[in-house]
Amino acid sequence: MDILFFIYGIILGIVSGLLPGLHSNTIISIISALGFSNEQLALIIIAIIPAHILVSFIPSIFFGIPDQNTVVSVLPGQRMVLKGKGMLALKVVLISSLLAILISTFLFYFSLNFFQVVFSFIREYVKYIVLVLSIVFIARSKNILFALIIFLLAGFLGYSSFNLKMSDPFLPLFSGMFAMAAFFNYSNNKLPQQKDVPVTDFSFIKYSLLGVLLGIFSDLLPGISSASQVAILLTLFVRLETLEYLAAISAITISQAMFTLATSVAIDKSRMGTTEMLAQVFDIKNNLLLLVVAFLVSAAIVAVVIYLLRRHVAKLARIDFSKFNILLAVYLVAIVFILDGFIGLVILVLASLLGYITIKLEVERTNLMGAVIVPTLMLLFRIFI
Repeated sequence: MDILFFIYGIILGIVSGLLPGLHSNTIISIISALGFSNEQLALIIIAIIPAHILVSFIPSIFFGIPDQNTVVSVLPGQRMVLKGKGMLALKVVLISSLLAILISTFLFYFSLNFFQVVFSFIREYVKYIVLVLSIVFIARSKNILFALIIFLLAGFLGYSSFNLKMSDPFLPLFSGMFAMAAFFNYSNNKLPQQKDVPVTDFSFIKYSLLGVLLGIFSDLLPGISSASQVAILLTLFVRLETLEYLAAISAITISQAMFTLATSVAIDKSRMGTTEMLAQVFDIKNNLLLLVVAFLVSAAIVAVVIYLLRRHVAKLARIDFSKFNILLAVYLVAIVFILDGFIGLVILVLASLLGYITIKLEVERTNLMGAVIVPTLMLLFRIFI
């Protein structure tokens, strides 16, 4: 039955979200070679996307290990965990994400025309917008010189990775910069018991609404569309408290993922690798309703599962993950070698070193997104090396 493949996708999304460095793109790349029909593969992919996003907040909040979308959720999440309020942080993320999905569903068909009109208007100015926002990201850093150096080094590494014709250039690049670097800096600090306190203040909801609007905005710009980067842009104009920050980043991330289905149809641009893979095997335009409903159902199921298991999830924060991280690092090395060979291992080592240095220099890790932004700017400005 087709529903089984949808369930498989939810399970795979949960697994990839729990394991830092295991991106949903990687999971989809692997299962694409297993002989599923296009319809079966499409159901798996659309179920994976929201499941992975929601579950990926667990390691970022409780373990301090993010993927590229949840980077900026680490510090506010860890602050809540240090106060014994990790479960409250998780509840806010779930509430904000579900609210964002409902609003995104309501706005979805409106967004089809919106993307067409706005993108046609800003098409000629996109490169300047991306350049200005890149400068803003660097300028807001505590140490502008170090931030610029990290940004450019990441950009050079990203440019090199994308031109080496690897099977999955993002895997060694982001696994190294974010996951492996986090493993090297892991310390098993004793954390307080996490209290299951109820959500009593819902003032964060307005930032969930704002997050949806920013999710739409982020899907218009190439390279600068990481949810973490968009959230940082928001802080330039609005002062956010801890829970408000978590609400905004979760809303941006999940709404961005849904609206990328709209951009794929409206302007033929898939801002996420998972959506691009989906478009290669399935007719998104003529199956939008099915995909949107499947996206919503997957997210709802996973949110309920996380909520019901929240006490067990919170207990994981007190486990010494040093040995587990070693196993995970070995796994990442193995999967990079299988997919990208020796050149992938070289990129993984260099990316890990760059990520480690970034942490040690106390430079904001969002500057590592120069790995995507710099190559994008080079393409937009037609700079070829």
